[in-house]
Amino acid sequence: MSLFDIKTLLEKYKTGTCTPEELEALEAWYEHWQHPDTEAVEWRTDEELTQELWQDFSEYRRRKDALFRNESGSWQTWWRAAAVVVPIIGIGALLWFSRPGAKEYKPEPVLTVVPDKPDSKRFILLPDSSTVVLREGSSLVYSPSFKGATREVTLKGEGYFNIHSQPGQPFVIHSGKLITTVLGTAFNIKAYPDQSSVTVTVTRGKVKIEEEKSGKLLGVLQQDQQIVYENQTASTKTVKAAETVAWLKQGMSFDAVPFEDIAKKISEQYQVSIRFANGNLRHCRIRANFEGTETLEEVLYILCTVGNTKYVIEGNDVVIDGTGCNE
Repeated sequence: MSLFDIKTLLEKYKTGTCTPEELEALEAWYEHWQHPDTEAVEWRTDEELTQELWQDFSEYRRRKDALFRNESGSWQTWWRAAAVVVPIIGIGALLWFSRPGAKEYKPEPVLTVVPDKPDSKRFILLPDSSTVVLREGSSLVYSPSFKGATREVTLKGEGYFNIHSQPGQPFVIHSGKLITTVLGTAFNIKAYPDQSSVTVTVTRGKVKIEEEKSGKLLGVLQQDQQIVYENQTASTKTVKAAETVAWLKQGMSFDAVPFEDIAKKISEQYQVSIRFANGNLRHCRIRANFEGTETLEEVLYILCTVGNTKYVIEGNDVVIDGTGCNE
């Protein structure tokens, strides 16, 4: 889970405002840390931790204990990271923790969650350079490195996938009751937990659709084909895929919008912090339209070209500078 997403979910969890889907996503993140043979976690704090942090963290631990303790009262879930940074609720301080005696280090899965509000999206660059755009109320779990025989992710909600071809290492998406397998293509999957149907629509290439439990082949889709799976029945039809993925463009069309407002939108979607070195640039009005599938670099290049500015990316921080407009 990204720092932005875990902080958002923990804040909502603390206030009791998590939706069932968000709580399920948070539980899924913890479950991916599960290891039955792990020893007790040894906690050590950063020197700058404040009393307020400890109060918040104590409350968080109390509620976590109630959530994850099994019927016999013994622990089933232990975090097994060697060094993981977790943002504590409401505070920018960091808590480092480790488990001594670990026999083998395995990269922990990443969970990205999109807030359930209109036009909220998340752009994800996967380890193999494939990209995913998640729609509001959706989540994706994936490994920080694809080193096995397959590249596997788990989707809840709706997402648009643009997958790079890697012969010999197929890309597999688990979504509800379906498994979608691809080698290199672009497609949309809609699989919200509260909906009985799962829909897969292909915009480019070819995908194979199977039942999750039985492995039964339901169909092979090509461009502008769609399969809807509901009540253990699959139906395939020809569609205009561009209409199905029109949600990607929502909120990505800017007509004389202040640069500062655009920066807020881009910052949320790409999970970065954007700062203007020249404060006057905030008020420059920008006209630009995007497909919604562009990388952060592609978006910044277009925005800064239009706005007569330049940008620098350092990790998750973006600095925009230049003379800009004359407003």
